[in-house]
Amino acid sequence: MQNTKYALRILVKNPLFSLVAVFTLALGVGATTAIYTVVEAVLLEPLPFEESRELTTLWTRNDEQNQDRYMVSPMDFDDWRTQNATFESMAAYWPTTGTVTEVDTDPRRVKVVYTTEDFFSVMGASPLLGRTFTADDGPGSTQIAILSHAFWQRRFGADPGVIGQAITLDGQPIEVVGVIRRELTFPEDTDLWTNMTWSMQIQSREARWMSAVGRLAEGTDLQTARADMAAVADRVAQQNPESNRGWTVSMARLQDEMVGDSRAALLVLLGATALILLIACANVANLLLSRSEVRAREIAIRVAFGARRTDLIRQLVTESLVLAAAGGLLGLALAHVGVRALLALAPVSLPQAVQVGVDGTVLAVVVSLVVLTGLIFGLAPMIRLLSPQVHDTIRHDARSSAGGRSRRLQNAFVVGQFALALMLVVGAGLLVRSFQNLRSIDTGFVPTGLLTAELDLATSVAEDDMDVIGFYEQFQRQIAELPGVQAVGDASTLPLAEALDYAQEFRFLSRTLPADLEPRVFLRPVGPGFFEAMRTPIIEGRTFESTDRVDGPGVVVVNEAFVRRFIGNDPVIGERIGDMRMRYGPLGAIHVAGGIEESEIVGVIRDMKYDGLRADPVPALYFSGLQSSVRRRTIVVRTLGDPVALEPQVRRALRDMNPNVALTNVRSMQEVLAGAQSRDRFSTLLLSLFGIIALVLASVGVYGVLSYSVEQRTNELGIRLALGADRDRVRRMVLFDGVRLVAIGAALGLIGAVALSGVLASQLYGVAAIDPLVYAAVLATLLTAGLAGSYLPAWRATRVDPLIAMRAD
Repeated sequence: MQNTKYALRILVKNPLFSLVAVFTLALGVGATTAIYTVVEAVLLEPLPFEESRELTTLWTRNDEQNQDRYMVSPMDFDDWRTQNATFESMAAYWPTTGTVTEVDTDPRRVKVVYTTEDFFSVMGASPLLGRTFTADDGPGSTQIAILSHAFWQRRFGADPGVIGQAITLDGQPIEVVGVIRRELTFPEDTDLWTNMTWSMQIQSREARWMSAVGRLAEGTDLQTARADMAAVADRVAQQNPESNRGWTVSMARLQDEMVGDSRAALLVLLGATALILLIACANVANLLLSRSEVRAREIAIRVAFGARRTDLIRQLVTESLVLAAAGGLLGLALAHVGVRALLALAPVSLPQAVQVGVDGTVLAVVVSLVVLTGLIFGLAPMIRLLSPQVHDTIRHDARSSAGGRSRRLQNAFVVGQFALALMLVVGAGLLVRSFQNLRSIDTGFVPTGLLTAELDLATSVAEDDMDVIGFYEQFQRQIAELPGVQAVGDASTLPLAEALDYAQEFRFLSRTLPADLEPRVFLRPVGPGFFEAMRTPIIEGRTFESTDRVDGPGVVVVNEAFVRRFIGNDPVIGERIGDMRMRYGPLGAIHVAGGIEESEIVGVIRDMKYDGLRADPVPALYFSGLQSSVRRRTIVVRTLGDPVALEPQVRRALRDMNPNVALTNVRSMQEVLAGAQSRDRFSTLLLSLFGIIALVLASVGVYGVLSYSVEQRTNELGIRLALGADRDRVRRMVLFDGVRLVAIGAALGLIGAVALSGVLASQLYGVAAIDPLVYAAVLATLLTAGLAGSYLPAWRATRVDPLIAMRAD
C-alpha cells in the first residue's frame, strides 16, 4: 500500500508526463479491448444453443454445374435424414417473407421461416413463453406460429397474453403458441417461425429450395459426417440419375457459417490493435527512460543508504502497474464507447451482434493486458535505474551522466514504433486502394435517384397468376403518374440485395452445346420498365414491352455473361429457348410463364452485379414480368428528386389499391449499394484509423527522443555554436538523427509488411498485396511524419545560447 501511495504521488507531481503516458496507454488498451470484445463474442463464444458445436449446416453441391452451397429439395432432404448414420437429428427450414395483418388491419411484412416440426429440438432452443413445435405439428397438422423475442416486443409490446391468440399471416389466421428467447434467433432477424404442414414427398427432386441443419451424433467429427452424407448422396444419385447426377452434400459448422467473411476481417483488425498496443508500450517506455535520467540520482542515493534492490524493484514495478492501471481504466471507458461505435459501423451481416459486450472474460483480458503492458514498458527503465553503475550518478549530474546505452535503447524503441506503424499504414493503404476499386466497379446500373420497395401478394389479395400480374401492372401505372417519376419497373430479385436467386437448367431449340458445358442459368423475371428504371445499358436488341404478356409469344432478355458462356461470337437475337416453366416451393411460383412453351431472345443487356461486388456476373435469363406470376417483387422507381422523399406517395398509392398489402424494405438503391460495400468500408475505415493513430504515436516518439537528446546535448551544442558552427548545420545534424531512425524503422517495417502481405490478400480487390504504389506512398507519408516529429527539436537545437549552455554544466 505504501508503494502504491508513493507511486501516486510521483504521478501527481508530474502531471504532464502522467497525462501523456496514461492517454497513450488508453489508446492502445481501448482499441485492443474494443476489437477483442467483438472477436470474443463473434468468434470465440459458442452459439447460445445447447451443445452448439454439434450443429451443422448442410447444402447440396454440384461441381460440374459450378453450384456450391445450393439448397436441397424436400425429397432429397427426406432421404438425408432417414438414411444417414452420423446425425442425431436433422431439420429443414425455408426463410421467406409474409404479411401479418392484425385487428387494426395495419399490414406488416415480416420475415417468416417455415420449418419441419423438429427444428427447435435440433437447434436445442427453448421458449421464453409457451412451447415450440412438437412431433404433432408435422405434415397434415394445423399451422401455428412461434414469435421471435424482438418481434414480440416490437409488435405486441412484450404482452405474455399473446400466447393462444391468432394472428393473420398472408390472409390466414394462425395461433401463436410460443415466444423464443432473445439470444436464440436463427436464422438471424427472423420475426416468426411456422411449421411445414406438407409432406416432404412433393414436387420434383430438382425443386431445390429448402435449407437444412443437423445435430451431429455424440462423438462424431465433421469429416466422418461428410463421408457418410456423401455416401447417402451417391445412393440417391444412382436411384435418380436424371435429377441427381453430380449432386452431393457439403457441410460446415453452424458457427463457422454464421461468422463467414467476418472472421478474416476481425482477426486482421485484432492484429492491428495489437500493433497499436505495442507502439503505445514503446512510447511509454521511452517516456519512462527519459524520466529515469531525472530519477537516477534519487535511486543511487537510496542504494547508497542501504536500500535493498528488491524493495526498489517492488517500488518501480508498482509505479509501472499504477500507470498501466490508470491507462487501463481510461482504455476500458474508451472501449465501451468503441464497441458501440463498432456495432454501429459494422456490416449488417456481423453475426451475434446482440451478444457483443464487455463481460467477465473481456475484463479478465483487460486486467491481463494492464499487467503485461505495465511490466513491458516498465522493464527498460527498471534495468537502467538498477544497473551496477548507479553509484556513478552520485558523482555526476544526471544530464551529463546519461550514457549512450540509454539513448540507444530509446532509439531502438523509436525504430520499432516506426516499423510497426509502417506495417499498419501499408495495410490501411492496401485496403483503401481495394475499396476505391470496389467503388469504381461497373454495377450495370445507376444507383442515384432510384427508390426500391418490396411487396408480397398473399392469395387473399391475388388469388391466381393473372391476379398477381394485374395487381403489379396497375400499381406501377399509378406510381408512373406521380410527379417527378421518370420510370418504374419491378423484379423478383434486386441486384446486390442478397435476395434468393434461383438457377435452373435450360435448353436451346436450335443449338447444341458441348457436353462439358452445363446449360444452367439464373432466372430473373422483371417487369417492363425495369431496365429503363435501373438505366442498364442495352447492348443489342430490345427490352420488354407492354405487349410481352402471357397471351403473347415468349420473350427473354439475356446478359453479357450468358452470351460469353453459351453463344460466343454467333448471333444471339432470335435464338430460341425451350420450356422454362418451373415451380419452387409450396407457397408460390418463382417463375411461371403461363402456357408459353418456348421463348425467343430479343435483347442483350449489360451485366449487373447480383451476388456481391466481388463476384463475377453469372449467366442470366430475364423474363417479362407480364409473363410471370412471381408474388414477391421489388418495385424500382426512378425519380428526378430525392428518391426517399417519394416514399409517402408510393405508400398512399398502395393503400388506395389495397390496404392489406404491406410495403416493406423501402430504401434507395444507393443504400443497397452501400450495404454491399459495408464490410470493406468497415475494415478500411478501422485499419485507416489505426494507421493514423500509429503514425501519431510514432511521430510523438521520435519527437520525444530528439527533444530529450537535444536537452542532454545542450552543453555539446553550445560549444559547437560558440566555436562558430553554422546553425543550419546543427539543425541538419539533429534532423539527420531523426530521419536515420525513421529510415531504419521503415526498412524493418517494409520487411515485416512483405512477410505479412498474405494476411490481407483475401480482403483485397483489384490490388496486389505487394503494391509498389501503396508502398511508395506509405514510405513518403512515414518520412514526412518523421520529419514533422524531428523539426521542432532541431529548431530548438539552434536556439541554444552558448554562454548559458556552458554555464549550465
